[in-house]
Amino acid sequence: MYNNNINNSYYGGDFIVLDRRYETFLTLAKTVSYTKTAQKLYITQPAVTQQIASLQKDLQIELVRYERPNLIITSAGKELAKYIENVRIKSHQLLQHLQRPNDKRSLKFGATLSFNTIVEPNFIKHIAPKFTNIDCLVANTDQILTQIDNGQIEFGLVEGNFKLSDYDSIPIFKDDFIAVCNPQNPLANQKRVDLKACLKFPLLLREVGSGTRSILEDWLAMVNHSVSDFSKIITIGDMSTIISLLQANMGISFMYRSLLTEKLSTHQLVQLPLTSFDITRTLSMVFQQQSYYETQYHQLADDIKTILAK
Repeated sequence: MYNNNINNSYYGGDFIVLDRRYETFLTLAKTVSYTKTAQKLYITQPAVTQQIASLQKDLQIELVRYERPNLIITSAGKELAKYIENVRIKSHQLLQHLQRPNDKRSLKFGATLSFNTIVEPNFIKHIAPKFTNIDCLVANTDQILTQIDNGQIEFGLVEGNFKLSDYDSIPIFKDDFIAVCNPQNPLANQKRVDLKACLKFPLLLREVGSGTRSILEDWLAMVNHSVSDFSKIITIGDMSTIISLLQANMGISFMYRSLLTEKLSTHQLVQLPLTSFDITRTLSMVFQQQSYYETQYHQLADDIKTILAK
């Protein structure tokens, strides 16, 4: 007999499991397919259909609907799925601690390419004695946030835009977002440069989903332009290659000043004095709301700040 209270749960495996129907619905929300849900849970498709219908009836909320030929997860369904995932992750963290309160644990986290270049090697060296294993995912902001949502990593070190209301976050440091080019570029020696002049040159750009790309795209939209207005777009998945291409005078790019401290000081690259372009962003540690390890995350964030201050 199902209980229609979402807080009803039992211990199963290595984490607290909600009423079976909630677990089934979470799988359905991820697969958006009754057939795939049945396969993943090793139950029949009619059993999946029955559980979802029972859950909707008890909650009196439409969680899914068909818009032929597609199955749609409603906005209420998406909120419920996110809640279920949060409970699953938090229960796993709690039981992990209760079962081994004095043991070191493994840590999985993510860092964007920009953040990784600035802090990761020294950060990992600093925290290595505190954990049995450390697994760092280097990816773009969207990929990191998705893995936080799915419980695949605990936190992300990200720059760029993310929905503050969806996560807890700790600001790490602020950095200027600048336009940059080779000293041999015709724009390099001008006192002021307008965007129209920049558009004549190739743009070296990170892939869709990266924080640096979204910052640039948002600014361009504010001034009624887009990345497609540049003479050519060269998309590269890592920042070191972009910097190498800038040094080869292949175009212009936009990135955080901290990535270029040495290149700018030795005049291997120069900042473009772009008109009306004054952008500063906060680089942050982002994690699930009300995480069991929030206190530890604050300590790790303080470690990063200490490393950056040296």
